Amino acid sequence: MNLVLVCGSGTTGCHGRIEGNRAWAESLGYLVRRGVAGPGEVPVWVAGVGWRRLTADGGVEPCPPPS
Repeated sequence: MNLVLVCGSGTTGCHGRIEGNRAWAESLGYLVRRGVAGPGEVPVWVAGVGWRRLTADGGVEPCPPPS
């Protein structure tokens, strides 16, 4: 399973921003709709680093931006 740790609860901090701005969060890979794609298939924007893909072993690898 892939996971990105964020601060806050569903209504506060980064987690609150993701839940309150779902389209924005999806565009950056912070939120993945169930059944659309596996989390490891969706690039995630990492600030200061760029686009990364989560790996099954808990790592990250560089990848192109989503199309």
